[in-house]
Amino acid sequence: MKYAVTGHTYGIGEALHQRVGGLGFSKSTGHDICDPQVRRNIINACKDVDVFINNAPADFGQSELLLELWEKWKDQDKTIINVGSRIAEIELPSEYAHLLKYQTHKQTLKTLSNTLTKLNTKCNVQYRWFAYVGTPKILAKYPEFTTDDYISIDEAVDIILT
Repeated sequence: MKYAVTGHTYGIGEALHQRVGGLGFSKSTGHDICDPQVRRNIINACKDVDVFINNAPADFGQSELLLELWEKWKDQDKTIINVGSRIAEIELPSEYAHLLKYQTHKQTLKTLSNTLTKLNTKCNVQYRWFAYVGTPKILAKYPEFTTDDYISIDEAVDIILT
């Protein structure tokens, strides 16, 4: 089984890439999925990939990558796993209004994933989500968090790969 992972140089994506190997695409390695040409290059590089893990949150780039990859893979026995967020599952409290844009991006990814899952194609589209993950970024942003407030990176990887 050959894998590709976006956001493979940090946090959850790095742990995923270490676990499954394969191709990795990250903004830090010149793969900004908000750029249409970069998305085309990623899709072309993934011809022999069986499982694509769409992990990197990048505005609507994550949803655009899903749709473009699905269009290319819809008649093939391949899998696209989209990494969402609990934020797409909740009504955003007013004190978290600063997360509205991120919530909109993740809700779009969830809706698109669910729509593509229902279509009768060979490509298997999956959507995985969870709340806070104990990445260095989250732990630095919320130093008051205890281990009861988040799941570990390994737990997130397990959820994605199940």
